[in-house]
Order: sequence, then structure tokens, then C-alpha cells
Amino acid sequence: MSVSISATELASYAPRYPCLRCAWIKMHVKDLPYQSFPTIFSSIDSFTKKAISAYFDTYKTLPDWLSDLGEVHSSIKPPGWRKFYRVDEETGISVRGEADAIFKLNDGAYLIADYKTSKYNPERTYALEAYEVQLNAYAWIAESSDLSPVNKLVLIFMEPNSSSEYAECSDSLSSQGLDLGFTAKIVSVQRRPEKLIPPLLEKVRLVSEMKMPPSPRSRCRECRNLDNLIVKIATGIE
Repeated sequence: MSVSISATELASYAPRYPCLRCAWIKMHVKDLPYQSFPTIFSSIDSFTKKAISAYFDTYKTLPDWLSDLGEVHSSIKPPGWRKFYRVDEETGISVRGEADAIFKLNDGAYLIADYKTSKYNPERTYALEAYEVQLNAYAWIAESSDLSPVNKLVLIFMEPNSSSEYAECSDSLSSQGLDLGFTAKIVSVQRRPEKLIPPLLEKVRLVSEMKMPPSPRSRCRECRNLDNLIVKIATGIE
């Protein structure tokens, strides 16, 4: 079986005790009805990418609020996932993805960034661990092409200003509707693709060789949702 997995999917194998049943279903069935991602977040992420790219094209520098990224020489248009992939020599598994932003720094190294429309919460270790895998997978792919070396990985959280104080001031309204402001917060991610990616690909290989889905992980919410859905369909309960 030829296996291709996205960097985002690979992140689901990162926890110490991942739910291999969920991984098996994702590999063979893809997303279930209740797992759809709200399009509003994709729209905001897309707007962020376009706005920052347009600013750099115009001024040949990043906005001041991204100055902590370092001295940027050029902005690289990220390749689409059909071109941005790497096949692992050990497992034969292909990892694909599409980075939000790639910048070439003045020292010749590359920086890969991922935009998140969310408030940064250091206590959300599960999500941050997944983001770390995603970015390191991008670095792992990039360094098999001509985008090498990748020396910096960063998350850029675009935090919405949704406080009561802001909502009550006149700046929250425009002539056409609401004006929801966003503040950027940069969070560095440790670069360690050589150590992080191969063990996860071994887990992917293990799941790909399973003929039937394994037992769910204890207290897995996604498995509980699926089992409830199966029961409702089987019994006709609305």
C-alpha cells in the first residue's frame, strides 16, 4: 500500500499515546462529518498570508510587528502540496504539505512560518506539540529540495482583539461593519526534524499495515463521537 500523509495528519501521531483507531480511520476514510474545519479560520489565514506577502513585495521588508523574525532577504512563494513533498527512504511513506510562509534570511538560511488564527495559550500543550510536528515536517521536506538549510521555525498567532473594552470603543466599528483587530505573537519552535519525523513515520507504517482498525485509546473523544454516531444511525435515533 502506497501511503501519502499530510504534515497536519502526521501531527496526530505525535502524542505519547496517540489513538491509532482515529489514525486508521483518517487514513482509510478521511474526515468524518463532525470533523469539518470552520472555513472562517481558513479565510483569515489566507488573508494574513496575502497581506504580509503584499507588504513585503511593496516595501521589501516585513511589517515592524514581525521584526523579531530577523533580517529577511526575500519572501519565497511556498510550493503547493503536489510539489512540496518528500518520500522517506526507510518506510516509503510520502509526506506532503504547504507552508504558510517561507523567508530567506540575509545569512542564506531559510525560515518557515505557520499562521494560526487563535490566542496563544502555552498550556495547550497538545496543540503546540502538533504544531511543532507540522513545522518540522515542512523543514524535513524543504531540506530535501533547494530550500536548505532551514534554521528557524516559528508560529505566528494572529490573536483577535475580542475584549469587552475594545468591543465598547468606537474603533471596533467601521463604516461597513465590525472591525476586529488582530495582534501578532511570534512563538519559536525547536528545529529537530531528524529526531522528530522518523519515529512518527514508523507509527504511520504500522497503522497502514493494519487490516482492521485497532481498539480506541482510552477516553478518546473522537472515538466516543463516532460510536455515538454509529448507534444513532443503527437505531434511527435523531
